[in-house]
Amino acid sequence: MGDDDRKWPGNETFFCNGQCVTGPNYWGIVGTAFLILVPVAIFVALVAFPLFEELGRGPGAAVLLAVSFALPCVSMASLFCSGCMDPGIIPRHPPPANTEHIARTRNVEVNGHMVLVRYNETCNFYQPPRAHHCSVLNDCIERFDHYCPWVGTTIGKRNYRFYLVFVFSSSLLCIFTFACSACLVKARADQPDVGVMEAMRKEPAAMFMMAYVFIGFWFVGGLSGFHIYLLSKNQTTYENIRYSYDSAYSNPYNKGCLRNWAEVFCVPIPPSQIKFKGNVL
Repeated sequence: MGDDDRKWPGNETFFCNGQCVTGPNYWGIVGTAFLILVPVAIFVALVAFPLFEELGRGPGAAVLLAVSFALPCVSMASLFCSGCMDPGIIPRHPPPANTEHIARTRNVEVNGHMVLVRYNETCNFYQPPRAHHCSVLNDCIERFDHYCPWVGTTIGKRNYRFYLVFVFSSSLLCIFTFACSACLVKARADQPDVGVMEAMRKEPAAMFMMAYVFIGFWFVGGLSGFHIYLLSKNQTTYENIRYSYDSAYSNPYNKGCLRNWAEVFCVPIPPSQIKFKGNVL
């Protein structure tokens, strides 16, 4: 990056002439990709292809092999989409001449409910409802969810759906890998004069993958369940931790389960509010 990069006030890192925007700790996404790609290579080479041969190369075996390639591709594509795009950065305003008359907070109406918003002295505006100033990126993010070190950036309004696809597809990949590995061990155990222990010794890669994805599923599977709950309630991770919605203070963003999901997956991604290319050239 050139000298003009210093004009950008946040902590984001830019690649490809500003087309790729990620956080300052972008190596997190590289590490996550490594944790996925290396086991996937072992699985495809030493589990999926042997199981394909074991099943007789029929249509069912071909589907199994196709899924073995498709799920990792979806997982990796959604990982890099969520980690390499503007999460919903709100442009900063010029500092006002006098801040003494500016109230620190004010109330705005959202869906018939009064919501408290705060004045952000770093970005020089009242933060919109659901926005939050990310301390890692040092920018206000629209519909802030959380900062994810595994993705290397903040999860916000623009990249939330890709993050969800990454988490959900990774959970499915763990389940699929475990099932295929178990099937290969069982196929070996069903051979004449081969017991379960002998089959496990014959397929060390399958046993390794079963242990690896079992541990991994506790993480991505738990995240999947948590975000399914948040989606159904139309809450962000930040709101779930910070606020306690009850009968006295109901969630002003909850539109019902189906409409909440549609709000994330069935609407166009809003355009970025910032021309990053102009800021990094």
